[in-house]
Amino acid sequence: MANCELVAGDGGSKLHVTITDKQTHETIDLTGKTIKLRYSLNGAVTEERGMTALNQTIRPGEAEYQFLTTDLSAAGVLRGEVRLQSGQPDQLTTVDEFHLAIRAPLP
Repeated sequence: MANCELVAGDGGSKLHVTITDKQTHETIDLTGKTIKLRYSLNGAVTEERGMTALNQTIRPGEAEYQFLTTDLSAAGVLRGEVRLQSGQPDQLTTVDEFHLAIRAPLP
């Protein structure tokens, strides 16, 4: 799903994901769906942030989140998942969890 390295304190980094059906590998249409990034940095409490669906006509299943400086508050490992339609009867959470390395900035 995602594999990149980020730097603690950066606010310009984006997480880009493509949501696909695990069995058919077809992209899931995100039109009209709520998309949430759920993550934990270094085992802390799970945070939830809204993601933006890209144009589903030309980029089906794709969404992104631009991190805030406060999201990447420390070096370590960010574990995450994406959830569609949180709290709704058709809620869907990604099966694959992703892990992003967050490095400390150079002094």
